[in-house]
Amino acid sequence: MFALDSDKPEQARLLAQARDKAIGLLARREHSRYELRQKLRAFQDQIDVDSILDDLVDLGLQCNSRYAGVLVRSKAQSGYGVQRIRQWAKQNGVAQDDLYLALEELDHDWFAAARLQREKHYGLLPPTSMQDKAKQMRYLYNRGFSQDEIHYAMDAREGDEAFT
Repeated sequence: MFALDSDKPEQARLLAQARDKAIGLLARREHSRYELRQKLRAFQDQIDVDSILDDLVDLGLQCNSRYAGVLVRSKAQSGYGVQRIRQWAKQNGVAQDDLYLALEELDHDWFAAARLQREKHYGLLPPTSMQDKAKQMRYLYNRGFSQDEIHYAMDAREGDEAFT
């Protein structure tokens, strides 16, 4: 665990502060290792932040695969597609393997999610013009849905078996 050097009380104090800050952040929500390192960068010049992060992993307080699962579930429930979730995961230092496992574990219907997001934002009526259709498609693309999912969402009609 944390080796406190009694000859350096200032370093021991900084180490305890950094550890407390990291634990406080993790108590509020899951964080990736990369996020925690960024939030602890004020301490990086004085202490070894990576040793603190290693200890938090050993204690089970921080886990990148658990963070990936939380990220995927949260963003999928908020109406985002796989591509946008991949982008967030990459920005937060989540490994591809962790993200892949989280996506597989979720077993989400991305086609239905795209359709639901279009309906939520634009209503049940189909677009009235090509400009309106392009606008709706761009919206879904920016939310991270694939072309197939977008076309499905645009083509779904009320009364379709898949629509209900």
